[in-house]
Amino acid sequence: MGADNVDAFQRLVFSVPRLRVQAAALVLLSGVYGVATVAAITLFTPFVPDPSRIVPVAVLIFFVPFAVAAELFPRVLDGYPRPWSYFLALTSQLVLFVYALVLSGADNVGNAWSIIWLSFITLYLINILVLVVSTGIDRSDRILLASLAEPALLIAAFYALGGSELGFSTYRHVFAFASLLIAAGFLVLVLLVVDYLIRSNTDVSAFELTSGLLRNDRESLDLGVEARPAVETFAVDNGNRLTVAAPWVHPGPLGGFGGGQLSGSLIDALNEGRGVDAADRAAVAADGGTAAAEGDAGFFFHVPCTHKEDLSNPADSERILDAVTDPDRTDRASRLVTESYGERDGYADVRFHGRRIGDQQVVVLHGEGIDDYDTGVFMRDVDHDEVLLIDQHRHDIQRGPDVEIQYGSAEADRLKRAFDDFRDRLAAADLADDYAAGFSVTRDSQNALAMVERVDGQEVLWIGVDTNGLTPDVRATADAYRDEFDAVIPFSTDTHASIHELANMRQSDTDAIERAVDRAVDDLSPATVGFESRRAAPVKLLKNDYNGLVFSVNILIRLTVISLVTLYVLLVLWLFF
Repeated sequence: MGADNVDAFQRLVFSVPRLRVQAAALVLLSGVYGVATVAAITLFTPFVPDPSRIVPVAVLIFFVPFAVAAELFPRVLDGYPRPWSYFLALTSQLVLFVYALVLSGADNVGNAWSIIWLSFITLYLINILVLVVSTGIDRSDRILLASLAEPALLIAAFYALGGSELGFSTYRHVFAFASLLIAAGFLVLVLLVVDYLIRSNTDVSAFELTSGLLRNDRESLDLGVEARPAVETFAVDNGNRLTVAAPWVHPGPLGGFGGGQLSGSLIDALNEGRGVDAADRAAVAADGGTAAAEGDAGFFFHVPCTHKEDLSNPADSERILDAVTDPDRTDRASRLVTESYGERDGYADVRFHGRRIGDQQVVVLHGEGIDDYDTGVFMRDVDHDEVLLIDQHRHDIQRGPDVEIQYGSAEADRLKRAFDDFRDRLAAADLADDYAAGFSVTRDSQNALAMVERVDGQEVLWIGVDTNGLTPDVRATADAYRDEFDAVIPFSTDTHASIHELANMRQSDTDAIERAVDRAVDDLSPATVGFESRRAAPVKLLKNDYNGLVFSVNILIRLTVISLVTLYVLLVLWLFF
C-alpha cells in the first residue's frame, strides 16, 4: 500500500489486550504507580509522606478515576467497545504517572500547582481527542461531558488528599478551571476546522472515515464516477469447478469503505455457489453438473490497477459478482513460459509467467519494488477476451513498495514494450492436449488457494492468499515447494478488507496452506480451462476522487499533529509563565 499513503491509518490501529487482562492491569498498576509516586515524593521533595498514604494515592489517584472513565465511556457513547475504553484508561493512567514523576522534581509550590493542572488538562484533552477520532465529531457534546469525569475525580482526590492545605488563592483556582475549559474548546475548534477542510476537499467527514475504519464499519463513499469495468472469469473444471473472479476493480480503499471488502465478498459468494447467472447455470446443469456442487470453489485474482479503480459503494460488489460467468474451456494448453526483463529505473526486476490456453493467454506479472499500475499501462490496446493479466502482488505485507506506475510515463512505456515482447514469445509456445489440474480453497483463518497445473509433464503450483502482500512465512512456504514443482507462483489478492490486518499481520496459517497444497496434488486430474470477459453493470469508481481522499488523509494527520503540539506548548506557556 505504500504508494497511496492511506496506510498512514495503520498507525492508528493495533490489537488491544483482552478486557480481563486490562482490568487486572488497571488494578495492579494502580498499586505500582502509588508506591512509586510516594517514593519519588519522599526522595526528591522536602515532604516526607507517611507510608500509609500509599493506599489512598493508589486508590483515589490511580484507580478510581480511570476505572470510572473506563466503564462510563461505553455507556455514554453507544457502541464504544469496553476493551478500547479500558485501553484508553490504561494509557491515561500511565500519562498521569509520568506527570507524577515530573511533579516530584518541582522546585516550588507554584510550579507544582501548574504541573498538577497541566496533567488534568492533558488527560481531558487525550480523552476528547481519542473519543472524537474513534466515534465521530457529531458526538462532541457528549464526549466533552463524559471526558470531564476523569479530571473531575482527580481534582476531588487532589483536594481530599490535602490539596486545599496548600493555600492557593481563588484567582488561581478560577484560572486553572478556565484553562481547562479553554484548552478543550480550542481542541474541539481544531478538530472542527480539520473536518471542515477535508469535507470541502472530498465531501467526506475525516472523523466518520477514521472511526469507521477503526470499527471496521461497512460504509459507502459519496464519491467517484460511473463506469462499467471489465470482469474476467477464469475457470478450471476437473469434475469439480474452480471459478476465479478477476475484475478490473481494485479491492480498496480500506476496510468496509467502498470496495475494501471486495475480494473477500467475491470469494465468499463463489464458494457459496453464487456468481453464475441463470443461463450459465442451465448450461452447467445440461452438462450434468451444478454451479455449486460439492467440491466446487472460488477465488480472486488481482489485476494491475490502482486505487482509482476502487468501488465507492460496497454494495456494488454484487454487480461485479453478477458479471462473473461460465467461460468456454479447452484441454489444450502450453507449458508455462517464464521471462525476466532485468533491471529497470527505480525497480530491480520485472518478470512474466504465461501460458497459452487455446487462442487465449494467461499472463502473471511481478514487478519488484512496484506497488500498483494504471490500468492502461499494459492493456490499453489489448482485448480482455484474449489476455488475462494477473498481478502477483507478492511483496512483504508490512514493507510494501512505494512505486506506482502512471500511464504515459517512461516507465510505463518500457513495461509495455516488455509485455508486448513477452506476448509474442508466448504466442509461439506449442499447445499440448493433456492439460490437468487440481485445486483446493481453504477458508479457515484466512482465504487461501492452492492450484496445481500439469501440461506435457511440467507441473506448476499456485499459492494464493487473500491478503495485501505476503507474510514471510508464506514466501518461505512457496520457496520450500520449488524442488517439488517446475515453477511456483505465490500471489496475494491485494485485499484491503481489514486495516487491522494491514497493521498487525506478521504470520499466516501456513499449515492450512500446506494441507491445501496436498489436497490440490491429490485432486490433480485431466481438466479443461478457460476465461471470459464481461462488462459489469454501471458502478461508481473513485477515479480522481481518490486523490482527494489521499490528500485529506495527509491533511488530517499533519494538521492534527501540528495543532496538538502547538496547543501543548501554549498550555505550558499559559500555566507556567
